[in-house]
Amino acid sequence: MATLENMLAGKRILAVDDLVESRSAMKKMLVILGADKVDVAMDGDEATEYIVNNDYDLVISDYNLGRGRDGQQILEEARFTRRLKATSTFVMLTGENAMDMVMGAIEYEPDDYVTKPFTIDVMRQRLTRILTIKEILKPINESIDLQAKRQTIQLCDEYIKKQPRLALKVMRMKGRTLISMKAFEDALNLYDIILHEREINWALLGKATCLFHLEKYDAAKRILAHTITEHPKYVQCYDLLSKIHIKEKDLIAAQDALVSATHVSPKQVLRQMELGRIAYANQDFEVAESAFKQSVKLARHSCYRTVKNYLLFAKSLQSKITPKNSRDSRNSSTEAFKALDEAKTLYKENPDYLFDATIIESMTFTNLGKEADAKAIADKAESMLTSMKTPTTAQQLAMANAYIDTKQHAKAQDLLAVINSRKDLSRSEQRDLERTKNEISEQVVRAYTTEINDKAIEFFERGQLSQAIELFDKATAYKEAGLAVLLNAIQAKITYMDQRQPTREMVSEVGEHLARVGRMPENDERYSRWTMLQKSYERMKRSI
Repeated sequence: MATLENMLAGKRILAVDDLVESRSAMKKMLVILGADKVDVAMDGDEATEYIVNNDYDLVISDYNLGRGRDGQQILEEARFTRRLKATSTFVMLTGENAMDMVMGAIEYEPDDYVTKPFTIDVMRQRLTRILTIKEILKPINESIDLQAKRQTIQLCDEYIKKQPRLALKVMRMKGRTLISMKAFEDALNLYDIILHEREINWALLGKATCLFHLEKYDAAKRILAHTITEHPKYVQCYDLLSKIHIKEKDLIAAQDALVSATHVSPKQVLRQMELGRIAYANQDFEVAESAFKQSVKLARHSCYRTVKNYLLFAKSLQSKITPKNSRDSRNSSTEAFKALDEAKTLYKENPDYLFDATIIESMTFTNLGKEADAKAIADKAESMLTSMKTPTTAQQLAMANAYIDTKQHAKAQDLLAVINSRKDLSRSEQRDLERTKNEISEQVVRAYTTEINDKAIEFFERGQLSQAIELFDKATAYKEAGLAVLLNAIQAKITYMDQRQPTREMVSEVGEHLARVGRMPENDERYSRWTMLQKSYERMKRSI
């Protein structure tokens, strides 16, 4: 068996620690153990830059690195970008009292973790063990790096026979590869063989994962319930349980499963993001707020940073923001504005993100009761929307809601009409459109159509009949349009046809308007006008 000195010689190594004394001690220790190519990084950002620009065989990183990325985020970004190969080794260092935090890092599977403080003998022992295994399994890991999945399966089968002491480790690699190939029945058979000999938590999770993909949800849930009872800190079980509940359309249970997981491992950013999303859908804004706040914090220096974390955090705070000058409202609005400002700074080159942030900013002012500020910000959003070549339905709906919030109902009605004419509406967008329409009361629509009617009358009195008819058509498109509006629309079209000539289409439109007016009672002051318009309509009908 090769010595540690031989295994370290010629390997590219990165040591990461924020304390200069610890960095120096770690580098000196590695050199004594046989390393001759050791780089050191003082924080997570520098370490990530090193990993992006170099191929490392071994990374040893402290978990707690002060401000910026921590050891977990270095590891997850290296895995995410595939800059840390399967043939490479990652060792996490952590203090004795930080196991609850390092649980998140274990989910990203460092090859080993060492509790501080440690001696050179402990480091020699741990590195010898893990690097020896890595060297033996190098052909399989090289195949994994190449994503040669069938070759990986073949090598795993060979190693299970010739390396019985590493059989379980190789079986785990084979199971994951089979799942990635969607060979769920084969993977299920493999996990059953393992579990027949010995109950292992990762094999139980693997079996439950296969059952999930095979849509055998009840069987998967039974295995997960057992695994959680026996291994309550195995948090991936909660994640899978949540996915099953989502498939079963039980979002409350899905949320509860993720809440349990965050109690065990609070620093896993993807889980916090998923919890926030589900809680927001459940309108549990308190849980959503907490989850998105964690998501913003954890992802700030991570490859998983996304504008949605900032925007959904600000939206989840809205339920606490009121015109009452309470401490809770003040603090919540301050946090919302801060998150939106950070989003606008980080994503200033993206007009879509800036628009979304501006809409939520207007919403925040509305909830604070600051109507003038809300309208001013809504006007900015309107300008952004106008400058977009092809705004999405979601953006138009957001703008329509901002118009409603800022009492710009005429603009809201116009934009909703534009959205209604779109041919690409999905079912969910159609539901959102109807919900937004329903937020505008009949009285508001009636006032809006009356406003259009007044403008149309001005055109009619100036003899600009085409412009008048265009406005009357806009007003009468709403079922809430009043009798006065309908009679004026009929008058304009009949006058237009008298000056030119009747058309079948316009006569038909006049007939539809008269049908909406219905029978006018004789004691109504508009009866004589209605009678005259009715006769004109009959005359034009005959002429056609």
